[in-house]
Amino acid sequence: MKKAFKILKIVNIIALVFLLLGPYGLPVTGGLQIICGLFFTFLFPRNKLIYIYLGLVLFFFLAWTREINWFLMLPISLIFFLTYIIYSQKIQKS
Repeated sequence: MKKAFKILKIVNIIALVFLLLGPYGLPVTGGLQIICGLFFTFLFPRNKLIYIYLGLVLFFFLAWTREINWFLMLPISLIFFLTYIIYSQKIQKS
């Protein structure tokens, strides 16, 4: 369990590094974040915040009209929300 949690944290950090590439890194970051979210759900199924995160991701993909506008702030905020969920889980587990 600890090893899987460390892998999850490393993938999350890699995703945040891709965020530095701006609009070119955003799709890679989003893909890695979704993988982290699903993996986190299997590791900690009782965490309610991860279900909120997955619901917001689903909402984004259903509502996005492929236009570049203010709506793209949602995935950027979801990146930091997932990071918060991961690190707050570690604090709760200690």
